[in-house]
Amino acid sequence: MKLFAHPKCLTEAIAPVITLNNLMGLRVFKYRGQPRPILSLIYLLFLYCLYCNGSLYWTEEYYMDIKLLKLEYFLYTMLNNIIIYLTLVKLLLGWWYSKKFNDCYKHIFEIDETLRQLGSTVNYDRIYFITIGVMTTWFTFNFCTCIVVFIVMRLHSNLYTTIGTLVVYSYGLAVNSISIFDFYIFVKYLQMRFDLINQLLHEHSMLSTKKIKLGFFEMQDYTKIMDDEQRCSFSINMLSQWCQQIQSKENIFISKKRKLQIQSRFSNQDSPSHFQKQFQGKFQNRSQQQNSVLTECQKRKYLLQIIKQVHLQLCKVAKTVCFILGVQTAFEIAVIIMFLTGSLYNIYIRYIAPQYKITDSLLQQTAVTIIVNSFHLLKIIFLSRVCKHAADKGNKTIEIIYSIYGCDTESGVQEEIQQFGIQILQNPVKFSAYGISLDNHVLTMMLKAVTTYLVIMIQVSNSLESNKTIQNA
Repeated sequence: MKLFAHPKCLTEAIAPVITLNNLMGLRVFKYRGQPRPILSLIYLLFLYCLYCNGSLYWTEEYYMDIKLLKLEYFLYTMLNNIIIYLTLVKLLLGWWYSKKFNDCYKHIFEIDETLRQLGSTVNYDRIYFITIGVMTTWFTFNFCTCIVVFIVMRLHSNLYTTIGTLVVYSYGLAVNSISIFDFYIFVKYLQMRFDLINQLLHEHSMLSTKKIKLGFFEMQDYTKIMDDEQRCSFSINMLSQWCQQIQSKENIFISKKRKLQIQSRFSNQDSPSHFQKQFQGKFQNRSQQQNSVLTECQKRKYLLQIIKQVHLQLCKVAKTVCFILGVQTAFEIAVIIMFLTGSLYNIYIRYIAPQYKITDSLLQQTAVTIIVNSFHLLKIIFLSRVCKHAADKGNKTIEIIYSIYGCDTESGVQEEIQQFGIQILQNPVKFSAYGISLDNHVLTMMLKAVTTYLVIMIQVSNSLESNKTIQNA
């Protein structure tokens, strides 16, 4: 695919992210058109072994060169070990759920094809430019952070240790950031499709006479409507024939009684054939009117059935995304809480509690930590916002349907509206990460956790520093 070309499907729009996932070992890559899970697993374990050994060796050597408080040394060591193990979990989960990712792409392709056949304009330009912008911003931020970390670490470490630590840091940051961005891309796609469904309902509030194609989701009720229409037209034709027979018998009786008068009258303009033509014309007009009414009701019901199926498929994709990326996102939220707690603790012991003697190098280290934490915090803020907007768009569909079709007196349309409402009530659009609701409340939850852990850390730190039996780091 050429740069800045119009992507034709979602996989082309997020091709840079898919390539980065394969390079980091988070997905099963393909070789000669076939997936290679065993080779991908070997590649994954090879990368993780390099990352684990480098992270344990170089970070330990760096912490030994600088002076840390007792609780600081324990927290940094514990946090480093937690990140190492969580990285392995994320790599294995990404490798295990590669097939489910491909199934999501297939469902997305079917949904988009159905929306195209309904007359909607489906494009991926916005997702593509978001992907390019985020990838460019991420690489720029990572490069600038590596420069700052390199300058800080060169004051206490040799060149070999500094470069190795930067490589380990970059790999860990990439693995932890890609899972969040994958979640963001899928939710952004769902938000755009829910918005497209709502626009489609507004555009078809006054249904035109153009033909609506079936798409990928078959509707059995459509054939029932056609059968009812045929039965109705058949009964009208039978009634017309019965009336014609009665009128012909009556005309024969009158002809026997008044042959001369009747022949003169009917010879001019009132012949039985002329009367039958008028009678048939009246019934044909009524049949056409009734058929037109059935056609409008049929189109409304048919459109609601298709949109109901598309909405249900989007909800299934949302549940699948939350299932395969929820654990990684929950782990990332936990790591961010620990990073924020450590950053606030560093600020406390440097500016609020001046009894501790801190060197300038640790102050620079705190500045680097705050920059990294700000980046992680922005990821959660953007993810929670897009999840909140996508859930609002998806749950708003039933309100639009009731406002447009709520006054329709047809029983078939009312039944479809009720079924659509029950479907949304039973399958509401919501996004969660292993039980953590991804909306505006996630930031409140994180703030409460950080405040609680910070108070505990301050109390524990005071007791540790006052205890002379515990050796310094």
